[in-house]
Amino acid sequence: MPSHRHRSHGHRRRRHRRHRRFRVTTGPTLVLVTIAGAAFVLLTASSLVHGRRNLLLVRGNLTAARQALTQRDDGGARARLDRAAAELASARSAASAVPLRLLRPIPLVGSPARALSAAVTAGTEGLAAGRVIADASSSFPTSASATVDGHDLSAFHDAASRSEAAVGDADRHLAAASVRLSGPAGAMLPPVSKPAKAMRAEIEAGRRQLAGLLPGLKVLGDLTGPDSDVRLLLLSQDTLELRPSGGFIGSYGILRFSHGTARLEKFQATEDLPDPSPPLPAPPSLATYLVRPWTLGNANWSPDFPATATTAAELFRRQGGGDVDGVLALTELATARLVGALGGVQLPSYAKPVTEDGFETRAVFEVELKRPLDVPRKKFLIELADALFGRLFDLPADKLPAVADAVRRSVGAGDVQLWFRDPARQALLVTGDVAGTLPPPDADFLMIVDANMTASKANLATTKQVDYRVERRPDGRLVGHVRVEVRNEGEASPINPLYNSYLRVYVPPGTELLNPGDPTVTALLRDGRYQVFAQQVFVPPKEQRVVGFDYLLPASVGLGGTYRLTWVRQVGTGRDSLRLAVDATSVELDPGHRLFGFVKRLR
Repeated sequence: MPSHRHRSHGHRRRRHRRHRRFRVTTGPTLVLVTIAGAAFVLLTASSLVHGRRNLLLVRGNLTAARQALTQRDDGGARARLDRAAAELASARSAASAVPLRLLRPIPLVGSPARALSAAVTAGTEGLAAGRVIADASSSFPTSASATVDGHDLSAFHDAASRSEAAVGDADRHLAAASVRLSGPAGAMLPPVSKPAKAMRAEIEAGRRQLAGLLPGLKVLGDLTGPDSDVRLLLLSQDTLELRPSGGFIGSYGILRFSHGTARLEKFQATEDLPDPSPPLPAPPSLATYLVRPWTLGNANWSPDFPATATTAAELFRRQGGGDVDGVLALTELATARLVGALGGVQLPSYAKPVTEDGFETRAVFEVELKRPLDVPRKKFLIELADALFGRLFDLPADKLPAVADAVRRSVGAGDVQLWFRDPARQALLVTGDVAGTLPPPDADFLMIVDANMTASKANLATTKQVDYRVERRPDGRLVGHVRVEVRNEGEASPINPLYNSYLRVYVPPGTELLNPGDPTVTALLRDGRYQVFAQQVFVPPKEQRVVGFDYLLPASVGLGGTYRLTWVRQVGTGRDSLRLAVDATSVELDPGHRLFGFVKRLR
């Protein structure tokens, strides 16, 4: 028994010594493991932070490259793409580092690493798309060559055809990038989903831009093709004598695209055309103002440009101009921007060059005010049209970005509008600003349509403040209040005897006037899809007048508690202030864009 106790006691001592040795040796090991784990975590975090920072720079450079391409700054776009490539290489290096590579397969824990890897792949696709478009953009010629029949546009046709294929290729790259980002963008962890959503939004913006490019490329390829023969009626709209789609059409031209060439065949005053034969009946609201048959000068009585263009083509045919295949309308604002983009234009018969600054007053002086008047009276505009289109068809490379930006701004404001008789060609335009098509009034809709009916240039000094307030009645129906203050701030003069405004308000069908007994307000028949109210306003120089329209909106507007509005700004009214107030929300419309959309959940 003692012997057994002794052995048991010794056995316990030996076990204790082994246990003690184990405790002594595991202490430093645990420290080393902790240090190694901390180092691993730090390396992982460092790789993630480094990779995400690189991807932010990639996204910023891709955005800048896209904006440069919009302005035809090919060199700037390539520089930005090169920077994006360098940052992408750094991000790829961070994503392939050992810590992230080891974590990637682990559920949840590895999601940031997988998101970084997906973003790198998506960035690679976005970079590839940018290079495809940059190559296509740089392949466009910088000018046309003059031929006997006009400017040879065959190089433009070839470049447009190549670019159509490039747009398809670039969109496939961007679609692949969007798919790669779908997983990270839907992740539950905000640090994972937020940057993925931001990059995906940039990718989708690029896809929308490409989709907008494609119709223009198709139109350009069509017009400059070897088999084309297209006559475009060019309308020069003067917003200083405001009309529904822009301004009085004082001059017109014929722009001919024929078998790969283009030229301006003629440009002259609309009053030089004979009266229409047979006459075309004018709309009743316009007919009361006319002292002669309805002619091309007043063809634009509709604010919907396809309707105006159809009427203009028919009036031109009846006035002996022959058939045309389309209508291109430019306001003097678009002309001024093009003049500025070219750095000014020197005309043969005028010592002072034409510049963007002060263009409106220069044109009014040369055509209306100087004595003696030129013969023909619009000689200044005729020479300017010839010089301007000649310069545009022979454009040097260094002017391309400025001209592209001028056209972009003019299209956005409605100062350039285009219509084709051929339905297939017109179908390419319907989704773009250049078509000038009014949107359907599928909710609340508002457009203030003004016309200067005194044959003056009073709009040079006349502006409007338009306020639209929407309130809800106790029964839930919505009421619209339109207040228009018209200010004629100019001195009395031959070009500003007074402002004679025929003001129309386009609203949804089914809208009811709340003051039907007001003799100054006329409820017109529907104009296409819209209900129209009208009022005549006379504003002497240095005075202002205020008019109002109060109406009950259709029961469908605001149904379900959500209010939706589409507000369209009339072409040529960029100086007018348009303000909206719904509940406690007040918004002022951007003068650089025609279309404004607003959605609000009503309280």
